Amino acid sequence: MLLHPNAEGVDQWRAACKATDDVNSHTRIKASSTRSTGAVPLLLLPGTLCDDRLFAPLLERLPERAFTVMTLDDDDPIRLARTLLDAAPERFALLGFSLGGLIALEMALLAPERVVGLALIDSNARARSPDAPERAASPGDAIATGWPRLVGRTHRDDTALRALLASMASTVGMDAYAVQERLVAARTDKRDRLETLSMPVLVLAGADDMICPPPFQQEIVERLSGATLSLIDGAGHFAPLEAPEAVAAQVAAWLARVDQAASPATPRSDRTGDVMTKPPSPSQGSARTPTNRPENGGAKGDGGNGGAVLQVERRDFTELVPTDRERVQGMRGFDPIYTDIVDYIIRCTHRIWDERDVGLIYTHYTHNCVAYTTMGTMYDRETHIRDTIQRLVEFPDRRGLAQQVIWRGNDTDGFYTSHMTHGQGRHSQYGMYGKPTGRTFLTRTVADCMILENKIYKEWIVRDNMGPVIQLGLDPHAYALDIATRKFEAGEPIMEVVENRRLLGQYPPETEADVSIAHSEDEAQLLRDLHHIYNKRMFGRIHDLYAPNCQWHGPLMREYYGIAAVLQQTMRLVALIPDGYFVPQHICSVESEEGGTKYAVRWTLDGHHLGYGSLGAPTGHPLFVMGVTHYHVRDGKIIDEWAVYDELSMLAQVKLAALQRAAA
Repeated sequence: MLLHPNAEGVDQWRAACKATDDVNSHTRIKASSTRSTGAVPLLLLPGTLCDDRLFAPLLERLPERAFTVMTLDDDDPIRLARTLLDAAPERFALLGFSLGGLIALEMALLAPERVVGLALIDSNARARSPDAPERAASPGDAIATGWPRLVGRTHRDDTALRALLASMASTVGMDAYAVQERLVAARTDKRDRLETLSMPVLVLAGADDMICPPPFQQEIVERLSGATLSLIDGAGHFAPLEAPEAVAAQVAAWLARVDQAASPATPRSDRTGDVMTKPPSPSQGSARTPTNRPENGGAKGDGGNGGAVLQVERRDFTELVPTDRERVQGMRGFDPIYTDIVDYIIRCTHRIWDERDVGLIYTHYTHNCVAYTTMGTMYDRETHIRDTIQRLVEFPDRRGLAQQVIWRGNDTDGFYTSHMTHGQGRHSQYGMYGKPTGRTFLTRTVADCMILENKIYKEWIVRDNMGPVIQLGLDPHAYALDIATRKFEAGEPIMEVVENRRLLGQYPPETEADVSIAHSEDEAQLLRDLHHIYNKRMFGRIHDLYAPNCQWHGPLMREYYGIAAVLQQTMRLVALIPDGYFVPQHICSVESEEGGTKYAVRWTLDGHHLGYGSLGAPTGHPLFVMGVTHYHVRDGKIIDEWAVYDELSMLAQVKLAALQRAAA
C-alpha cells in the first residue's frame, strides 16, 4: 500500500523513534494519527532513504492534527503522484521533504483544488542536473560517502544523527533505493509552472543545505509571491532532524494559514448596484498572488468558487464571469471585476462584443496597440474600435463562444493568452461581405494577446475568413480578388522572400529545432516534433505522436478523426507551399482539468505557391501563412488538434501578386 493506514497512533510512533540508541532495532511503524480535530489533514512525503522517523521530531511539536505518511515506491513521478492522490483525502495539506517535495509539487500541479496547503522542505523544483553525482552502490554507501554534505556545519560530529540516517537507509533497503533513484532521475523542471499554484506555501531549508542550496529555495519563492521562505541557520539538508524546534515553529505557522484559507468563506453581503463595477473586497487587494505556466501549466479549474484559475471547457458562461468570486490571482492594475486572467479575457471579450460596450476598448487596449491579422495589421486603438463596430453592424446577432484559453505570465511581467472562440451569426446587414444573404455562418478564431495592467498592448488575430465566405454563398476567388485589388490600389507590397532559410543553399534542413521559446521540456519536445514534421518533412512522425482516436479541427470548420486524417490535413497545407519554412513564434501550456496538458503554438509558414490545392493551380507567387494551433496531449499522445489559419488570406495574396506581376 502506498498510504499508511491508521495503526497504533502517534504516541507509539514517538516512542519508537525517541531514542537514537534504538535506531538499529526500529521497525517501520505504518502509522497515521487517529486524532481528528477538524483541522485540514496533513500528508507527509519523506525523501530518498527516509522513513517515518524523519517526521517524528516535527510531529512531536505540532498541535494535534490528523496526519498520514506516504511511501514513494514508484519510479514514474506523474504516475506516483496520481496514485497518491487516489489514496489521499478529498482536501489536504501536503508537506514534502527533498524527493518528497518534488512529488508534492507534482501532486499540487495535478490537483491544485485538492491541495489546500503546500510545504517544501529542503527540496527544489528543478530537473536532475546532468552533472549530478552517480548513485551510490548501496543505501549505506550513500549515507557514508554523502555524510559531510548531508548536514550543517554544527551537526557533522553528531554520531546519533548519523546513526539514525544510516538506520533509515538500511530499513528502506536496496530495492526501494533503486526505485527512488530512478524517480529522482525522471523528474522534470517545474519552475515555470509554479505560478499556477495559489494555496498557502511554505518553502523551508537549512541555510547550509548543500544538496538543495538556498538559491534553489529562493527561485521557488520568486515564482510564488504568496509563499514564505525560511532558512534555518546552522542546519543542512536534514533540517527537520537538525533543528526540529525551528522547523516545527514554521510549519505550525504555515498550517495556521492553511486552516484559515480552507475554512468556509464568509458570505458576501455587500452586493448592491452594478456588480460589474463593485470595488474589490479587502481580500483582493493589490498584492501579487501566484499566477501561471504557464510553464506554464495553468491551474485546474474548480467551478469558479475556489483558489484555482478558471478553465473554460467544462463551464457554463455564467461560471466563467462570476459575480461573487474572490480574486484568486495577482491582477495588479486590472479592473476589480476580474478575478483571474481567464476571467479577464472571457469577460472583457463578452462585454465588448456581446454587450456591445465597444467603448471598453479605450480602457482595455493601449492607444498604440498593434494587432496582426491575416488580412493586415492595425496600429492603433481607433482602428480596433472602427473594425469592431463594422462587424457588429453587419452581424447584429453575432456571438463569440469561448472554447478554451491557454495562458502564461503574471501581473508584474505581463500575461499572454491564447483565446479560441467559435463565432456564429446571420448575415443580415450590408458590410464587408456586400448585400445581406440572410445565411448563417460558424467560424473559428484564435486571438493571442499580450496584456499588462488591464490593457492589451499587442495582439495576433487568426480568423478563418474563408469559412464565412463559403457559408454565405460568395465566390471565394471573386471575393479574394476584390480584397487584392483594394490592396493593390493602396500600394500594399508583397514581400518576396527568396531564401526563407529552411534550406541553406544545398544543405538539408537544420537537424535540431530552435527551442529557445519553450518554457518547459514538454514544450521544447513539442517544438522538436513540429520541426521534424513541417521542416524536415518527416510526416511519419505523426503516427507516433497522435492517439488512434485523435480528432483534428481545422479551417472551414472541418472535423476529421484518426491519425490518417491528421496526416492528410498536415500534408495538405505543406503541399500548397512545398518550400515553406515553419517557424513557431510563441508557445505556452496549461495543465488541463480534463487530464493532460493543452498547448498553444503561434506559428508562421512562408514560401511560395508551388503546389496544387484549394488556391488553384500553382502560380509560384510568394505566400505567408500566420496560424495558431492548440493541442491537447494526454498520456503522451495528442488527442485533439485545433489548427486555425486563413485560406482566404492566402488566396488574396496570390491574387495580389498576380496584379503586381501584371502591372510590372
